[in-house]
Amino acid sequence: MESRNEDLEMSKLAKARINFKTGEVELEGSEQFVEGQLANIDTIADYIALLSTNNSLDEESIVEQEEIAAVAEVEQEKLASTSERELQVPNTFGEWLHGFKDDINDLEKALITAYYVQKQSPQNDFKTSEVNKSLLEHGIKLSNPSRSLQNLSEKKLLF
Repeated sequence: MESRNEDLEMSKLAKARINFKTGEVELEGSEQFVEGQLANIDTIADYIALLSTNNSLDEESIVEQEEIAAVAEVEQEKLASTSERELQVPNTFGEWLHGFKDDINDLEKALITAYYVQKQSPQNDFKTSEVNKSLLEHGIKLSNPSRSLQNLSEKKLLF
């Protein structure tokens, strides 16, 4: 009976302490308990290494996320200041068109022309025929103006 009580007392004394931040492992208890834990020490060490790697990655992720947030804030401020300023459209379409590169594609031509026509309209709108007419007056023929405007709408560049 006495040896059973000793076993119970020894099992109550067994404890393990693991400090994941420092990588310290402390085992205390019966010889059998300590030997059992030492048999698993490689697994414990691997687990500690994995946790420390994850913690350093988390710190890097936090720094990266903070940098991204700072850049996003700057870009948001730029967008806000840009939206406050309205794009100045000249009175003549030729002058407006001349402000853009010569090598723009048909979709871009349709978009900038639609914007010009809309800004000239008292109702703040445009019609495909007006866009096409403005382009034709300047010697620009789109193969399918309504399809170009539809593509722009699908791309959410105009509505």
